[in-house]
Amino acid sequence: MVSVIVPYYNMGKYLKRCVDSITDQTYKRLEIILVNDGSSDNSPEIARELAKNDSRIILVDIPHGGVSKARNAGLDKASGDYVMFVDSDDWIKRDLVMHLIKVMVKKKADLVTCELQRVDNEDQETTTANVRYKEYDRDKYLRILFKIDNNEWVHYPVAKLYKRELLPKDLFPVDIRIGEDVIGTYRAVADAKKIIKISDVGYYYFKNTESATSRFSMQDFDLITVWDEMERITEGVEPDSSYAILNRERINFTLLLRMITRVPRKTINREYKEQEKRLRADLKECEKRLLAGPIVKSRKVMIFMLCHFYPLMGIFCNIFARLKGDK
Repeated sequence: MVSVIVPYYNMGKYLKRCVDSITDQTYKRLEIILVNDGSSDNSPEIARELAKNDSRIILVDIPHGGVSKARNAGLDKASGDYVMFVDSDDWIKRDLVMHLIKVMVKKKADLVTCELQRVDNEDQETTTANVRYKEYDRDKYLRILFKIDNNEWVHYPVAKLYKRELLPKDLFPVDIRIGEDVIGTYRAVADAKKIIKISDVGYYYFKNTESATSRFSMQDFDLITVWDEMERITEGVEPDSSYAILNRERINFTLLLRMITRVPRKTINREYKEQEKRLRADLKECEKRLLAGPIVKSRKVMIFMLCHFYPLMGIFCNIFARLKGDK
């Protein structure tokens, strides 16, 4: 059986679409755990109505504590041999679970992942011709997770099928608001020996403009805490520790770039002036190590530009962000 965990908080607008995509799966041996993270809208009523029509749905209610706490609560409730996470504003392809479970069993894998597509609406769903299967051992997959000589985005917990026995208790950190996925996904992968990546798109990630991750705020600086914690939990484990140290230094670049592409200069000067100053100083201090490290060339160019032509980059990125927002 597969336990599908769906945490939700004030998602009345999207919850039914998400759950319908799960209950409609061609693979039927599901346990669908809907975790209400203290919602104040009508989403708990929607969840109760959905549960009336499908006995596989289990309802869990907890005080509002964030998505990590909700995911952990769902994992505590799970009884399936396999686990999936689906975010409540996203949806999955009808045959996704069947596809993942078949590959998991046939390949004797510990984790199977599919492609994730960012979409604005249901009309953007795609089909993949000539589906390919790529096998990784733990260390090779961690190179992707830590963006070593690549710039892929795989640190999300969704679009993956896990063996429940390999997932530690309290998988996700509950005291971090943004970037908790990095730590949770690392912990989930840490004991996996064989990982299969399917080239087929099976998960649709809704670009929700109301989401906290779509805006820049003080919460974004939690990413520094994330990588401080990653340094701590990987200490003494190689190559994980070296990868974590590199990413801790690179986060200064990530935050600076995110800030100047999402926040007007006047707002930066008013609300983030001290943080900007600190990030610039820290990035400059580790510039040589980053430029010599296993980072893709395009990112190295951006790091160099931010270190040596920051005012010009700030103007350019702000203009680019405004033009992009007008489209």
